[in-house]
Amino acid sequence: MPNYSTKTTTHPGSSKEEISRENDSGSRHRFGSRNEEGRRAGFAGWNDYDREHDIDEVYEGREDWKELEDRRDKANDPLTIRDVMAEQKDFNFVHPSLHVASRFVLNVTEDEIKNDRRWPIVQKKKAEEEEERQRTKGEEKDGQSEGAASDSGISTSSEPQDHNDKSKKDSEDQEFLRNRKREGGDERAHRAQPSADNGEQKDGLSSTERHLLHHLQQESEHMVSLQSNDGQGVSPFYEQPYREICVDEADQNSPDNWIPRSKDLMRMTGQHPLNGEPVMEELFGAGLVTPTSLHYVRNHGAVPRLDFETHQVHFSLHDGLEPLAKARLGEWTQDGQHLRMQDIVSLPTINIPVTLACDGNRRKEMNMIRRSKGFDWGPGAVSNVYWKGPLLKDVLEAAGIIPKQRSKADRLFIHFEGADELQEGRYATSIPLEHALDPCNDVLLAHEMNDRPLSPDHGYPIRVIIPGFVGGRCVKWLQKIWISTKPNDSHFHVWDNRVLPEFVTEKDGPFAEAMFRHPDTACMEQNLNSIVVHPRQDEELVVEGDAFAPAKTYRIEGYAYDGGGHMVQKVEVSLDGGKSWLYAFRRFPERALRHGWKFWTWCHWYCDVQIASMLGASEICVRAWNVFKNTQPDDITPNLMGMMNNAIYRVRPRIEQAHGKTILTFDHPVSSNSDRGWMKPSVTDRIKAVEQKASSPSKSFTREEIEKHNSDEDCWIVVNDKVYDATTVLEWHPGGAHAILGVAGKCDYSTSEQYNSIHDDYANHKLQEVCIGSVTDKARQAMKAQQERRAKEASQEDDPTLGLRKHRWTPVTLTDRVELSDSSVKYTFSFPEKRQRLGLPPGKHVLLGFHLRDKMVFRSYTPTRPIMPEEEDGTFDLVIKTYFPSERDAGGTLSNVLDCLKIGEKCDVRGPTGEIAYKGDGVFDVEGTERRFDTVNLVAGGTGVTPHYQLVCRILKSRNDETKINMLYANRSEDGILLREELEELAEKHEQFTLTHVLSKPGKKWQGETGHAGPEQFNKYFAKDDSSACFLCGPPPLVKSAHESLVKMGFEDERSLFAF
Repeated sequence: MPNYSTKTTTHPGSSKEEISRENDSGSRHRFGSRNEEGRRAGFAGWNDYDREHDIDEVYEGREDWKELEDRRDKANDPLTIRDVMAEQKDFNFVHPSLHVASRFVLNVTEDEIKNDRRWPIVQKKKAEEEEERQRTKGEEKDGQSEGAASDSGISTSSEPQDHNDKSKKDSEDQEFLRNRKREGGDERAHRAQPSADNGEQKDGLSSTERHLLHHLQQESEHMVSLQSNDGQGVSPFYEQPYREICVDEADQNSPDNWIPRSKDLMRMTGQHPLNGEPVMEELFGAGLVTPTSLHYVRNHGAVPRLDFETHQVHFSLHDGLEPLAKARLGEWTQDGQHLRMQDIVSLPTINIPVTLACDGNRRKEMNMIRRSKGFDWGPGAVSNVYWKGPLLKDVLEAAGIIPKQRSKADRLFIHFEGADELQEGRYATSIPLEHALDPCNDVLLAHEMNDRPLSPDHGYPIRVIIPGFVGGRCVKWLQKIWISTKPNDSHFHVWDNRVLPEFVTEKDGPFAEAMFRHPDTACMEQNLNSIVVHPRQDEELVVEGDAFAPAKTYRIEGYAYDGGGHMVQKVEVSLDGGKSWLYAFRRFPERALRHGWKFWTWCHWYCDVQIASMLGASEICVRAWNVFKNTQPDDITPNLMGMMNNAIYRVRPRIEQAHGKTILTFDHPVSSNSDRGWMKPSVTDRIKAVEQKASSPSKSFTREEIEKHNSDEDCWIVVNDKVYDATTVLEWHPGGAHAILGVAGKCDYSTSEQYNSIHDDYANHKLQEVCIGSVTDKARQAMKAQQERRAKEASQEDDPTLGLRKHRWTPVTLTDRVELSDSSVKYTFSFPEKRQRLGLPPGKHVLLGFHLRDKMVFRSYTPTRPIMPEEEDGTFDLVIKTYFPSERDAGGTLSNVLDCLKIGEKCDVRGPTGEIAYKGDGVFDVEGTERRFDTVNLVAGGTGVTPHYQLVCRILKSRNDETKINMLYANRSEDGILLREELEELAEKHEQFTLTHVLSKPGKKWQGETGHAGPEQFNKYFAKDDSSACFLCGPPPLVKSAHESLVKMGFEDERSLFAF
């Protein structure tokens, strides 16, 4: 059994004073509050530097950097982000047509650049941390008592556990697993017995019989007209451009931050890795060929970043096998050979529709009966698209890899391995070689999907497609193929994609070992399945007065599929719990027939029934039949991995009375994205959930405290209102550390939703070991408010005329740059479509981001154009200070990336962000509350001037806006004053605007204010009455000092004192 050891560090919990001071409102504009993007309100300029400098510290300019660059020893000096930008080739820029579904990624992390121990500033920081650690350790040792250590019932020592503690922990884990094996629990679906009326007789046939006969004739004609597919067809979407260009906010802090993804997919396992399925009605409504954006996604970890231009597939023979013939492509060596993508795509291709379904499709129903090891797939993990590529048989022949020893008596296996780097090793599997070499099985190496290059989530640049097999055998990101005499022995081939007997309830022990390695438990060919789509979950059917008329019908619809190339030969619907069955009519995709008898695709089906019959139904059931005259089982048979559930699908109607009307409403077994549905978790699972919620230490933690613990060295997470120290879990977490670090230090109910959807009892058992307390009531209220706000935002449709998306990253192109000073640049970016507007309310900001190996690096900026609606032209300007690398540290990450960006290259933008918006005539919207002021006092420092400049321009350029403005702009020297000409011109033209510069290190000719902006200047230049307010934005030292002074003057947080 793997070493899943845990430990926590001592923390006393938040003090009563800290809890009392905690923000009551949960506002995100309050001075110093951290918003959802991680930026603290009011802090600007230094946000690209991620540390607080002395306000007078000198920053190198462009000329200083050039001088330093000339004398750097790149072989020994620490790496800078500018080095990476210069050395890495941007294939997205060179060959955009091959990379429409991805972004350019710098192969480095921000941590590797900024925390290199060779930087003097890092050495100093580490020394200070070690000194603090030793001091804290000494205090804990002096004050530690046995009672304090036993409060929570868990290990609280920061030192490694001794051997006895570890042995005890392992014994507890084994006992927990033994108890799990003894537990039973099996909840069966209930049945009802409805009946249906056949209608009145006429001319020997009832209306129902005439309807049935008509549709049977239509279906017969459809089946006879099915044409064989010669493999040279095209997808109905072949002329449509790739529609997914936006990166989801959920991916910005993960290694998948470079992948545009469809917002139509429901995430089943949280933010990372992506496992998603579409809403069932949208999947069905899209037609018999699935758009790429609606194809389900199954990932086990981070998507590999591969380039068509450089990727190769390695071919080899093992176990003494020798090649039959000389290779036509490449050159065979002792190690095998590599084929480039250019070689593979040069071979003849086929393009055929193939239905893929995950082995775990419909697992959520099974998990309601008994929790399996898998997450809650609904019934939407199935799709049908066109896959294009050469037959694997042709590639093997061209590569000269078919072995001499191949004969009918030999049992050989062909193995596929992906490039994804997972904790358990690379994803690999195998199938019998003879299946792959049979041309009628159409096993292919696909490089296109719906006539477009594969998207990253679906295996770019190349993957295996094995028609008729489960999705788990169709390896993505293919990098190795080999042939051997034995089946694959990798983790994922042995320990996943298997159906085990019910008596195996855990993945350890001799029975589990025997059955997981048993060849007959492996999922290979897909099984027979069918699903009801309409009526959908919670659909309401109003029963009018004439509902009982024979002509009043409802069309029940869904889809069905089988494996092995077998046709779904019949679909039936029952309204009486399976006592009698109605014939349903099938529709297959165009040219679904292959080789005269193979069906690689699903079918859609429908059945028209009288509404009167539905009123009497307690269940609407569907079952499919295959060519062997076999059908689906009545009931679900649980298995450990939750695989291959294909029991009869059952929808339950319920009759309700509302507003004087009779309404028929429908419940599916489960709902993929909610807890709706007639199936509920077993009693055993519900009891365990209550027990887990009740057992936790009594300590409470504020949001401010939790937010401090957001790194791989100190990682806290919040699940179901409990706080957990997950630091030691990072090294062994099966989903990888990124899955946890993405939610570290965050108080967000989405974390609980993600956790609950994918974890089993053993995970809950291990989680409880690292529980250190609970969130405060105020934190809980803030999380609830955040959840409600997100739900409201999610329900709002995107405006296609706007380039900005609140929760999705839009690519923008650098079209111009103007150097304003030795370190400041004005950048102009354009949206993908010229008609798109920025549409940013004054007071709001945008996030600008770029893609690194582990996550996006992004910062908050305020555009300086457009500000007025008439200035919109599909572009926007940002004025940004570049923090160049120096001899002491790496400088600012994003500002240096932007400074190295070439005209025509891209980055990403998202927004609007910020909690303050100016509506005009002195009225501000502050998190939904309107406040009006006659005078606004502005404290700006460095690049923190841009939100103030935006506000000043909007007020002064608007007709009849008489709001008075007093602005205090602090800088170190004249060279650092941004937008000076523009601001001074506005002050000269408008009496209502007063501008005052303050310099801490002025030149000899400076005649303005000097020193640090403080009480003296505030009292001299700012209005202080009930109709005035102050707004702050600048470097942390300035803003903290100003905030303290302004509070003493009588300004009040959230009433007359705000931070941009």
